[in-house]
Amino acid sequence: MKSNRTKNEEVTGKQRSLEHALDSEDAGVDPNLRLIHLFNHYRHDWMNEIQLLFGYVKLKKYDKLEDLMEKIKNKVQQESYISKLGNAELIVYLLSFQAEVKDLLLEIEMEREVHLNELPLDSQGVGRLLMDLIQVFKRCSVFNGDGLGLHDLVVKFTEKSNLLLIELQYQGLIGADVLAAELERVMFESIQTVKWDIQLLDERHAAMYIEVPFCT
Repeated sequence: MKSNRTKNEEVTGKQRSLEHALDSEDAGVDPNLRLIHLFNHYRHDWMNEIQLLFGYVKLKKYDKLEDLMEKIKNKVQQESYISKLGNAELIVYLLSFQAEVKDLLLEIEMEREVHLNELPLDSQGVGRLLMDLIQVFKRCSVFNGDGLGLHDLVVKFTEKSNLLLIELQYQGLIGADVLAAELERVMFESIQTVKWDIQLLDERHAAMYIEVPFCT
């Protein structure tokens, strides 16, 4: 399924069909309290990593240290990349989603820094489009209530010579028909000039590729 879409008209906040607020208990609360909650989450997350590290050392399970340190190194690197995306709204959204949304694991992957604000494209529009798409995947995920199902969404950013490539890879139960319709609707309502391709879509997997050409 492929499409090119160009829309020149401006779209106001009231006209947008999707909200970027996260579906969590903290949505709509005081921004300062939400920021404190976010800090507490990451502090708790890192304390768990440190305790696990000390636990391996105490038990002399040195063979497990290399894999754990590699995991921590990659985690630090990806969080650093997210913080340097150059779009404050998108950065806060991604970090908040990872901290607050428990039923869908969001992973961001970049091989190097991508500064959206320095690329010849509409960085704010790209950010809003990506947030809309992530919300669609969250709403279309199917949860059976036993807590055993894996729901994972990986978003990859790759800066090429003439475009920005965004890949979305989903694994987990999902309403495929509803997802297809929602993705198509969001892409056609977007003000972005993009090429998009849904290469895989069934009840347990989805793969979507978006090419955002640089302005010339």
